[in-house]
Amino acid sequence: MKTKNKNVSVLKPAVEVETEELIDTEVGFANAICQFDSLVDTIANERKGVIQLTSDNLSESGSSVLQLLQSRHGCDKYISTLTQSQQMIKKDGVLFGPGKANSYVKDMESISTSKCIPIVPSSGFGSSTLQVLLENNVIYSSKNTKSPSVRGWELKDFWEETSWPRDSSGTGIRYGLPVEEEEDLDEQFRLQQMYLQSSKTKLGTEGGMDDQEAKKQTRADDTNPYVEPIIGTEGLAETIISPQRSGVVFVAMRSCRTCKGINPQFTRIARDKDTVGSTLLFAKADASGAVGKALGKQLGVVAVPSFVLFRNGVRFGAVSTSKLPSDRLNRAIMLLESGEDFDSSLEEEDDD
Repeated sequence: MKTKNKNVSVLKPAVEVETEELIDTEVGFANAICQFDSLVDTIANERKGVIQLTSDNLSESGSSVLQLLQSRHGCDKYISTLTQSQQMIKKDGVLFGPGKANSYVKDMESISTSKCIPIVPSSGFGSSTLQVLLENNVIYSSKNTKSPSVRGWELKDFWEETSWPRDSSGTGIRYGLPVEEEEDLDEQFRLQQMYLQSSKTKLGTEGGMDDQEAKKQTRADDTNPYVEPIIGTEGLAETIISPQRSGVVFVAMRSCRTCKGINPQFTRIARDKDTVGSTLLFAKADASGAVGKALGKQLGVVAVPSFVLFRNGVRFGAVSTSKLPSDRLNRAIMLLESGEDFDSSLEEEDDD
């Protein structure tokens, strides 16, 4: 996408970045921009399905995307330019939608202008972003001279909306916008440690759960029963190294789109192994943040997604692949289970 106006910067949904420890990662444009006060959405409407929250819950109202835009990026003004005719095309497709959309536009054009209410931005809307666009004459211009207040639909708009990449976790959120699963791992680690510590205290005072029972409970509370989460170097030591476990650790980053895309396939591998009675541990570790970087360094990971294999608590080998199923990863797991030595050629970073 290009713009004729030099005052407008155009970003792709994903922006490539490099970190000290990990390379070839991507962040969404919202994270790349960091702070912005307004967002004009031209191809979708994130206000759809808005739930009003009571004061007993959260003081903010709106969808999770809108709440995250405000809390993480300071964006407290959101507007969608998606029209009713565009929504018809989106719902019914280009085969059945155009007739309904065109009929709707004609009906709207026949309405007297005296019955129409002009759409005027609220006072102070986009003081540092939208206002700049208005002052530089970057505005929507309609080719329809009969009734500029009625917008129809265009095929290129339909393709843009349908082809925009989606978050692979299944939430349906467009990539580039914030998603709920991007939690602060440092806070997760702190809460996990508090939970385990409270379990130890309960054991000493009330004869409650021991460490193993606490870990089982932690895993039972997790949404994925086949893949165990590992947080930081301490989590790696407690989960694999100290108990001398054998297994596969999926190393990812929450800003990595490829990692999210292959996450379901990794869960499927773990589930299939569990079904046949395999004793291998399947775990996932996030290499984001200070805690994640330290873990990635200990694992010897230079890029994500990567899969680090352990045999009896000792690093067995690693495979880096951008897609699953992977012949190289399957071969590495087979060698791990058979007791054979690791094949170093499996560490080559070529596609399967």
